[in-house]
Amino acid sequence: MAADLKTFTNVLKDAMSQCIKTDEDAAEVITIVGSVITNAMKNKDTAYLEGIGEWRSESDGGGKKRIIFTPDRKLIDAANE
Repeated sequence: MAADLKTFTNVLKDAMSQCIKTDEDAAEVITIVGSVITNAMKNKDTAYLEGIGEWRSESDGGGKKRIIFTPDRKLIDAANE
């Protein structure tokens, strides 16, 4: 099951309750993080978020891009708890 925006906003508010107090603030953070990743992929760059992982784009040789995600060890460990 895919997580929806509400799930992410709730997690952010819980994890960062001192600075993210509303759904709107949390949604804005999620939008900004998504934009950073998207812009990095468009610019053939990488995006790395500590504790989450790295996104990079590669050409498949046929003119199409593939997005490669490599999870950070912290994320892998959290998923295995």
